[in-house]
Amino acid sequence: MESLAAIDIGSNAIRLVIGAMDEFGDIRIVKKVREPVRLGKDVFGDGTISAKTRDKALEAFQKFRMLIKQHDVHFTKAVATSALREAKGRDEFVQQVKKSSGIEIDVIDGLEEGRLIYSAVSHRMNLNDKVVLLIDIGGGSVELTIADHGVRKATQTFKLGTVRLLQLLENRGLKEKHLGEVIAEQLAPVREFLKTHTKGLHLDFAIGTGGNFETLGKLRVALLHKNSIFSMTHKELRNLLEHLESMSVKERIQFLRLRPDRADVLVPAARVTEAVMSIAEVEMLSIPYVGLRDGILADLGSRVLATP
Repeated sequence: MESLAAIDIGSNAIRLVIGAMDEFGDIRIVKKVREPVRLGKDVFGDGTISAKTRDKALEAFQKFRMLIKQHDVHFTKAVATSALREAKGRDEFVQQVKKSSGIEIDVIDGLEEGRLIYSAVSHRMNLNDKVVLLIDIGGGSVELTIADHGVRKATQTFKLGTVRLLQLLENRGLKEKHLGEVIAEQLAPVREFLKTHTKGLHLDFAIGTGGNFETLGKLRVALLHKNSIFSMTHKELRNLLEHLESMSVKERIQFLRLRPDRADVLVPAARVTEAVMSIAEVEMLSIPYVGLRDGILADLGSRVLATP
């Protein structure tokens, strides 16, 4: 068995996953850790990472280094997405992380993010006879990918991430009830992407990746009394939105037992998903319970296997 570690430095949290890979390339997850460091709140506010947030991030990386050592990991890959892509002083932050923990960060673009997410999904689901729309909703961006019979045809990133939307509301002095209007203002590029890349195709279903979809899947069972956390219809998504929007963030924490940094981003995530599904005219959403860090791990595993 070979131990591998993947780190996803997102806009809403920093995540570590450690896996054990056998000689055939199959990876078993042995450890998952999530640190609620919201880089996006700083970056999407004034473009910088505050000293407080930086210190929390450095603490998270030092914790990850200890876990990596404990699990005798020989191969580690750390990937950063939109918040760090856009941060002023990004290179200094990356250097501080390397100096304090020894972990090197690769800041990737949206296309690479889409590729890694597709890798995670294709390892979990057989897409060879389907035409699907992948929707990955992060704190800073949304990646949409069209895949046709197992071939990734197109990926585009959109600045519709949940933390970014919350920061936009705050900057404009608006409340959560105005989310629909704010999102609607930014949907033209989404319409153009879907119109261009689904021409002549019939989408079988959408696939949602990331923590927000996992929470929505569980709430489908808890609130709508359905029997599966792995899928939902467009109508069910709308019903969940009604439930969530009728509650304050504090009530979502209290009654739904959501983490504070999930309770406030869940409605933006559901709102964006509903809008994308409406534009794409897709009725079913599949939730495979994978995300970017799973794609990083799969990609790392493939590289290790290919190394003589």
